Amino acid sequence: MRAVFRYMSYVMRRHPSAETTATARCLHPDCRWGSAPTGSADACTDMCIAHTGRTGHITFVREFSEVAVVERVR
Repeated sequence: MRAVFRYMSYVMRRHPSAETTATARCLHPDCRWGSAPTGSADACTDMCIAHTGRTGHITFVREFSEVAVVERVR
């Protein structure tokens, strides 16, 4: 008996109707500031810059997330 394996190729892409979401949080040890989630990386950057202007805190973690879909390559 012979086994036949058929391999399919797949690719992962951003879901066509999904937006990328950007958030940030301050890494200053005594600060609990975090940005509101936004669909604009520039708006997230602006919120961090405004926080720096108010507090002098300069280090942030920025995170970007999106909904993705895996599709078979045809």
